[in-house]
Amino acid sequence: MRHPKAALVERALAEGRGKPVYDTQRSGPDHEPLYRSEVAIDGTVQGHGEGGNKREAERRAADAALLALDQAVLGSDNDAGTAPFDGPWPLIEPVLAASLHVAHARVPSELRGDAAREAVQAFALKLYKGVLEELGEVVEDEGEAEA
Repeated sequence: MRHPKAALVERALAEGRGKPVYDTQRSGPDHEPLYRSEVAIDGTVQGHGEGGNKREAERRAADAALLALDQAVLGSDNDAGTAPFDGPWPLIEPVLAASLHVAHARVPSELRGDAAREAVQAFALKLYKGVLEELGEVVEDEGEAEA
């Protein structure tokens, strides 16, 4: 799995946003420092992290930012009063490719074989559906509309 800071830079640039900027502060005694970091993209803070060293705090902030960006793409799974759409899902290759790429980067590296494949597929599908819903690309099946 890619390092979260590298993945965040790649994602921000792919989305046409600025490069992530970290603000990391140190506190605590010399023998037990605590670093707190926040990462912003286009001036908006996307994630926070803490650690015993600067590298760990920034890694955790990047992880939090990636998760926040994923959740923003997915939006709320079920807006008040609306049922989730269950297909058919149009094939928009760049959106599908990006969903698979993000899912592959975000699935835990310790998963192997079928477990890894299933986790990537499930997460990619969730991302893909969320993006299509946000884009308004969801098309109801004619049979469902008449029912």
